[in-house]
Amino acid sequence: DPFATAKPNARLVKLLLRARRFNAALTQGEAITFAALAQREGVSRSYFTRLVRLSYLAPDITQAILDGRQPGDLTAEKLLEHSRLPLAWHDQRIVLGFG
Repeated sequence: DPFATAKPNARLVKLLLRARRFNAALTQGEAITFAALAQREGVSRSYFTRLVRLSYLAPDITQAILDGRQPGDLTAEKLLEHSRLPLAWHDQRIVLGFG
Protein backbone atom coordinates (compact mmCIF):
# COMPACT_ATOMS: atom_id res chain seq x y z
CA ASP A 1 0.00 0.00 0.00
CA PRO A 2 1.70 3.23 -1.15
CA PHE A 3 -0.12 5.25 1.55
CA ALA A 4 0.83 3.04 4.46
CA THR A 5 3.03 4.42 7.19
CA ALA A 6 4.22 2.79 10.39
CA LYS A 7 1.82 4.75 12.58
CA PRO A 8 -0.34 7.88 12.50
CA ASN A 9 1.60 11.13 12.22
CA ALA A 10 1.09 12.81 15.60
CA ARG A 11 1.51 16.33 14.17
CA LEU A 12 -1.12 15.75 11.48
CA VAL A 13 -3.53 14.23 13.99
CA LYS A 14 -2.99 17.17 16.35
CA LEU A 15 -3.77 19.61 13.51
CA LEU A 16 -7.02 17.82 12.73
CA LEU A 17 -8.06 17.77 16.38
CA ARG A 18 -7.31 21.47 16.80
CA ALA A 19 -9.20 22.21 13.58
CA ARG A 20 -12.28 20.45 14.93
CA ARG A 21 -11.98 22.24 18.28
CA PHE A 22 -11.63 25.64 16.59
CA ASN A 23 -14.60 24.90 14.34
CA ALA A 24 -16.66 23.89 17.38
CA ALA A 25 -15.78 27.21 19.03
CA LEU A 26 -17.18 28.98 15.98
CA THR A 27 -20.39 27.01 15.87
CA GLN A 28 -21.28 27.30 19.55
CA GLY A 29 -23.34 30.33 18.71
CA GLU A 30 -21.29 32.84 20.66
CA ALA A 31 -21.28 36.31 19.12
CA ILE A 32 -17.51 36.46 19.00
CA THR A 33 -15.15 37.41 16.19
CA PHE A 34 -12.49 35.24 14.57
CA ALA A 35 -9.88 37.56 16.05
CA ALA A 36 -11.28 37.13 19.57
CA LEU A 37 -11.46 33.34 19.19
CA ALA A 38 -7.90 33.24 17.88
CA GLN A 39 -6.73 35.34 20.80
CA ARG A 40 -8.56 33.08 23.24
CA GLU A 41 -6.80 30.06 21.67
CA GLY A 42 -3.44 31.83 21.75
CA VAL A 43 -2.88 31.80 17.98
CA SER A 44 -2.91 34.36 15.20
CA ARG A 45 -6.11 35.04 13.30
CA SER A 46 -4.49 33.70 10.13
CA TYR A 47 -3.50 30.42 11.80
CA PHE A 48 -6.96 30.08 13.37
CA THR A 49 -8.58 30.55 9.95
CA ARG A 50 -6.26 28.01 8.29
CA LEU A 51 -7.04 25.42 10.93
CA VAL A 52 -10.79 25.96 10.73
CA ARG A 53 -10.57 25.26 7.00
CA LEU A 54 -8.95 21.89 7.75
CA SER A 55 -12.12 20.84 9.56
CA TYR A 56 -13.74 20.65 6.10
CA LEU A 57 -11.46 17.94 4.73
CA ALA A 58 -13.11 15.02 3.00
CA PRO A 59 -14.03 12.38 5.57
CA ASP A 60 -11.88 9.74 3.86
CA ILE A 61 -8.84 12.06 3.95
CA THR A 62 -9.41 12.72 7.64
CA GLN A 63 -9.78 8.99 8.35
CA ALA A 64 -6.67 8.15 6.35
CA ILE A 65 -4.64 10.65 8.37
CA LEU A 66 -6.04 9.31 11.65
CA ASP A 67 -5.17 5.77 10.53
CA GLY A 68 -1.68 6.76 9.35
CA ARG A 69 -2.50 5.99 5.69
CA GLN A 70 -1.73 9.43 4.23
CA PRO A 71 0.81 9.87 1.42
CA GLY A 72 4.34 9.77 2.80
CA ASP A 73 5.05 13.34 1.78
CA LEU A 74 1.96 14.79 3.50
CA THR A 75 3.35 16.61 6.51
CA ALA A 76 1.74 19.05 8.91
CA GLU A 77 3.62 21.85 7.18
CA LYS A 78 2.38 20.80 3.75
CA LEU A 79 -1.19 20.54 4.99
CA LEU A 80 -1.01 24.05 6.44
CA GLU A 81 0.51 25.38 3.20
CA HIS A 82 -2.71 24.31 1.48
CA SER A 83 -4.75 26.65 3.61
CA ARG A 84 -7.03 27.43 0.69
CA LEU A 85 -7.94 23.87 -0.08
CA PRO A 86 -10.80 23.45 -2.50
CA LEU A 87 -14.13 22.64 -0.89
CA ALA A 88 -14.78 19.86 -3.41
CA TRP A 89 -13.57 16.63 -1.85
CA HIS A 90 -12.42 15.21 -5.20
CA ASP A 91 -10.18 18.25 -5.70
CA GLN A 92 -8.84 17.98 -2.12
CA ARG A 93 -7.77 14.39 -2.84
CA ILE A 94 -5.84 15.51 -5.92
CA VAL A 95 -4.14 18.48 -4.22
CA LEU A 96 -3.06 16.40 -1.22
CA GLY A 97 -1.92 13.36 -3.20
CA PHE A 98 -4.76 10.95 -2.44
CA GLY A 99 -6.13 10.65 -5.95
